[in-house]
Amino acid sequence: MWTAIGQAFSMVFEPYTLMVMVAASLYGLFVGAVPGLTATMATALLVPVTFFMPPIPAIAAMVTATAMAIFSGDIPGCLLRIPGTPASAAYTDEAFAMTKKGQAEMALGAGLVFSAVGGLFGTLVLILAAPALADFALNFSSFEYFWLVLLGLTCAVFITSDQ
Repeated sequence: MWTAIGQAFSMVFEPYTLMVMVAASLYGLFVGAVPGLTATMATALLVPVTFFMPPIPAIAAMVTATAMAIFSGDIPGCLLRIPGTPASAAYTDEAFAMTKKGQAEMALGAGLVFSAVGGLFGTLVLILAAPALADFALNFSSFEYFWLVLLGLTCAVFITSDQ
């Protein structure tokens, strides 16, 4: 497992891949900071460009643009009280209140730090849990899929009901 992680790092930290990641982060920064444009839209608009790239830089570009677009949605939410992305809507009021108190740098810094920490933690959990989840999912039959679908539909009914 550790050799695979080392090989992955060596592929990601090639100069071409790093240049692609810098360009994708600037693109994600722009898309996320424009209210109405989402991280999903940034990824969808980037897909045709990635057809002409090798696989590793293409995946790195899409992941980088998505992560940066989600973070940069905090910028207009903090400064203008208009969330840049739907993910930023939850804490727009608190960030704008901090901006009105003269703490805009603190609000943006907190958004950056917690976005980075959350991304790193999620990546670590995925690296550790993915093999076990893959083994678990391979044992599913049509019976388990039926019950998963039924559970999902039941949850959707409970969420959308008026009571």
